[in-house]
Amino acid sequence: MAFNTNESFNDSTHESTNQTLVYPNVFFEPKSFSHNTNFNAIEDSGVHIDGAVVPHHLLAHKLIEGVFRQLHIQQPSTIILVGPNHFNKGENILTTTIGWQTPFGIVESDRDIIEGLAASSLVKINEEVFETEHSMGSLMPFIKFYLPAARVVPIILHHDVSRNEAINLGKSIAEFLKDDKCIILASVDFSHYLTKNEAEKRDKETIQALYSKNLGRIFSMGNEYLDSPASIGVLFSAMEELGVNDFKILENTNSGVLLGNDLIETTSYMTIAFSNNKSLIRSSKLSGNIISD
Repeated sequence: MAFNTNESFNDSTHESTNQTLVYPNVFFEPKSFSHNTNFNAIEDSGVHIDGAVVPHHLLAHKLIEGVFRQLHIQQPSTIILVGPNHFNKGENILTTTIGWQTPFGIVESDRDIIEGLAASSLVKINEEVFETEHSMGSLMPFIKFYLPAARVVPIILHHDVSRNEAINLGKSIAEFLKDDKCIILASVDFSHYLTKNEAEKRDKETIQALYSKNLGRIFSMGNEYLDSPASIGVLFSAMEELGVNDFKILENTNSGVLLGNDLIETTSYMTIAFSNNKSLIRSSKLSGNIISD
């Protein structure tokens, strides 16, 4: 249940108010967070990230932090965060105006963008579903820690959101991304419940589909490939609408590798960055185990 707090932010005046409604801090794991980050030591890659993919499984926190370290240099003012509705609750595409409590303060929602999206028939506001949705809640501490002034537009998608719905939502989101202080992140984990070797094989297929921008293939993939084809569809659609056609897969691994266990059922992870500067993103110093196409 969301609760009231005396820490808040007034949208119109940018001044503190007495009370706001927030979701509780239920997903934060201290062991999955680099509290001793030296912000002054973060190297600027020179790449402006327009959109990205990050995991929401906190075992992959170092991959998540790799993207947020670069975003710390950039300091976007709004994050449009798109991810799976794991429990398929409510209507197909949902958002919320409620913020999130984190150990580092409250992440406020961007009500102007939320209300703009909700004015269409595609996106519905539902304040109840988000409290238990870890594709959103797991990333809020990273947002507040690395981007303390940023607001969020949380959007979760049913498993059966169609390709056309995702494309249309991406086009709608692109209108807000024309402000280069607003970016989109897709919160997506990839293959599930496979052995390490099987996960790596599936990821190669997914990577091929990503680089060929084959959304038809992506939308045909089940949980053994990724948990939210629709989130990828929204991201790719928004980037295409903006004319941002180039991206780089920064890192790809799985929980079997991270835990040093070849026998367990795994989840695999990728981080991906989009930028409108092709030569810069291809030659950039963005951290990670670089995979080329």
